[in-house]
Amino acid sequence: MDPQLHDEITALRNDCFPENSQARSYFKQLPHFRFLAYEDGILVGHMGIDHRMISVGKSVFSIFGVIDLCISSGYRRRGIASEILDQLSALAKAKGIDFLFLVADDHRLYEKNGFRLISTDLTWLKIDEHKNYGVETERIEKELMIKQTGKKVWPDEPVDLLGYLF
Repeated sequence: MDPQLHDEITALRNDCFPENSQARSYFKQLPHFRFLAYEDGILVGHMGIDHRMISVGKSVFSIFGVIDLCISSGYRRRGIASEILDQLSALAKAKGIDFLFLVADDHRLYEKNGFRLISTDLTWLKIDEHKNYGVETERIEKELMIKQTGKKVWPDEPVDLLGYLF
């Protein structure tokens, strides 16, 4: 991506998440790839995706982690976020990804798009401002969501993200 696109994503991200404003196009870590939505040549939507393996109990899953799904305020309630999530689901199914995984405070959009809330003991790498603070394990309630895109079943067991928290 060129610097101008990074600037556009940064502005959109900071507008949607002012409490987590950064002078960069990502929050914790640069995503592996992104979905971008344009209307009349204007960037109106963004979603970062991390592709990784995680462990859930004794199972290992291939996931797409959803990061910073945001739609410009003047373009919300037009189905753009749902369309982006539909495209991600189709890609995940085509590529053999087991689950989509995300962290959210507001679940309405995601529940409408087939995600379900899980509660679990979660282990992840604590990263802040490009510094590693070690491994954290904590019980997480009412923030983690998954969507099955493959044939594997999600067990009710502890989750290790094998990396940072999206």
